[in-house]
Amino acid sequence: MQNYRLITKKGEGTFSEVIKAQSVKTNQLVAIKCMKQVFQTIDQVLYFNSNIGQQTKRNSSFKKVIKS
Repeated sequence: MQNYRLITKKGEGTFSEVIKAQSVKTNQLVAIKCMKQVFQTIDQVLYFNSNIGQQTKRNSSFKKVIKS
């Protein structure tokens, strides 16, 4: 998270919250989804959150999804 400047919380749900952030290096705006529960694999996250691509397409300000 040191590579991003957190700007504001955009939303919160039962299982996650979305933070609007900006890249320190490129100034590009991104949305960072912070999961409230711990997953063992990225496959579990993708299964749990299968509509993340559709959510990011709705807001053209957010171009990338960051995996951590």
